[in-house]
Amino acid sequence: MEVTQRIIPPEIQEDGSVRYRSVMSKGKTEAICYLVSRRVIPVVFVPGVMGSNLADKDEQENPVWLLDSVSTVFHWMNRNAAERKAALNPEDTVVYGGGKLPSETPLSTAEMRRRGWGEVAFMSYGNFLAWLDDALNDTHQWQNGIRSTLLSETEARSIGVAALSRDDVALSYKYRYPVHAVGYNWLRSNEDSAKRLAARVNAFMAFYRSKGFMCDRAILVTHSMGGLVGRFFTESMGGKEVILGVVNGVMPATGAAVAYKRVKAGTEGAAGGVLGRNAEEVTAVFAQAPGPLQLLPTPEYGARWLKIRDGNRMISLPQSDPYNEIYTVRGKWWSLCHENLINPLDKYKKTVDEDWQRYVETVETLVRPFHRAIANRYHANTYAFYGDDTAHKTWGEVTWGRRYAAPRFGPRAVDDLAEGTVMHDTGRGTISVLTRSAGNPLRVVFDLNGADESGDGTVPRRSGAAPREKAKVCLAYRGIEHEAAFNVGPLRLFTVWSIVKITDAVKDTSMAYCK
Repeated sequence: MEVTQRIIPPEIQEDGSVRYRSVMSKGKTEAICYLVSRRVIPVVFVPGVMGSNLADKDEQENPVWLLDSVSTVFHWMNRNAAERKAALNPEDTVVYGGGKLPSETPLSTAEMRRRGWGEVAFMSYGNFLAWLDDALNDTHQWQNGIRSTLLSETEARSIGVAALSRDDVALSYKYRYPVHAVGYNWLRSNEDSAKRLAARVNAFMAFYRSKGFMCDRAILVTHSMGGLVGRFFTESMGGKEVILGVVNGVMPATGAAVAYKRVKAGTEGAAGGVLGRNAEEVTAVFAQAPGPLQLLPTPEYGARWLKIRDGNRMISLPQSDPYNEIYTVRGKWWSLCHENLINPLDKYKKTVDEDWQRYVETVETLVRPFHRAIANRYHANTYAFYGDDTAHKTWGEVTWGRRYAAPRFGPRAVDDLAEGTVMHDTGRGTISVLTRSAGNPLRVVFDLNGADESGDGTVPRRSGAAPREKAKVCLAYRGIEHEAAFNVGPLRLFTVWSIVKITDAVKDTSMAYCK
């Protein structure tokens, strides 16, 4: 009986060897051999804040932050502020690589571990990594794979881009794109995370070269804060010499006002049980963690995004310097961090001054310089997408509005909206303040208003769209929920489309084919 034999493209094993597979079928005898490219461009995924698994530094087989499944996060629901501060200390944690791995992939467990897939949250990224690796290494399906569908004007138009050309797609099939992931300690400064990213990218490329492949360029795909990590690597550490291009997804390019909101009022929705339900729980971790602090609005975000309103009267901050005017202001009822919440382990508040000073030093030595280093700087071959949806509003501005109790003769005017002593703070966005009216004591209540700007539920439009003047492409999409952005079909297609477009830059490198 005659058979058809098809040799499927091989995959690199953990030892560098190549494994071939074949498919036999009835019919006319046929042997189809696909040539395997010896030129490799690693695609490296960089997750968002809290999207990397962490372990205890002294017991590195013991994960302290692991997002494998719903059950693995339940234990955070009842963690108090002191327990959170102790467990999530940037000095006592390291990246944990033993996270759950996807099962729907031909890659071996060892190969996925080598590529770093176990370093990132399976709940958020596991399925996406497997999908992307399959979509980028489908030589045996080149006639009907993802890239081929994007040759269609109709398909491309559905995700807001121009159709790929046959030359674009043909060039991309001359390279292999093994997908990797690089976790990082999101509690530490994103500068530290960028250094780890640089080391891992170079190690990945060195591995392929050691196995006889040509590999001296890589592509980054980033999610949320991972975009800030990638920008520091490419723009402040010389990484653009080895990075062909970057795909940024829902990046808070100039920060996000929701960071302030969560410190003052906790994390909204079901995520609050994990990330912190109130000011006490969030501040305990946030105030000691440079990475999350670097998500605060930068000067490029714009001025006057924090408002205090009393009827027709309003004051707006910052005028120009958010660090001195908001982040390191001590003792004001609207200050970012309440000094007594910074260290819940100090039960009798004996180290409040030292804790405050340590927090201020973190802002001045790690947050402000980091923001300055990446301000308005993007890789020249950047492709980006962001959310712009009124169904997923977030805080573009944060407004404290005075609550009125309808007194008999009308409300008494507050002398100075920025002054007053906190009498009670719910930690969920309501603060009772003892202030003055015409010099006399007056107790008023301020409530934090709801989300006001179109976005993705976390990053507002103004920040997501900030790369538009620098990026090759920067598109707005509806229907994006921040954490799950890469699990949305059109955005997955946009990612593949962008990688193909980025590949064109390989023509100007040592990995180009001779004309």
